[in-house]
Amino acid sequence: MVILKKIKASSLNEVLVATVIIVLVFGIAMAILSNLLRSIHKRDNYEQNTVLHELIYQYNTNALQLPYVSSDGKFSYDIHKEKENNIEWIHFEITAKKNNKKLIKKLIANEED
Repeated sequence: MVILKKIKASSLNEVLVATVIIVLVFGIAMAILSNLLRSIHKRDNYEQNTVLHELIYQYNTNALQLPYVSSDGKFSYDIHKEKENNIEWIHFEITAKKNNKKLIKKLIANEED
């Protein structure tokens, strides 16, 4: 004859409490991850920085005539000279059309020899 051993098991209340705790932990983790990804996407300006460096390079190699105002599918560009405190500055401004985010950089103008 087979002797059945008594197996200890969890009660239904314990299983429900454990399930609720696991669901809460995953819910909080998903909220944190979602917020993190949204903030990374919001401040992502890698492409704008790349375009800005290309325009600065074009200015430094005299391939860019000032003032320069242009636009393409993603960005609009505005580059002009301005004088402030007896110093001539080149004002680079790139505006993303998708989120209307502006990237501005000022450089001291090249001196003519």
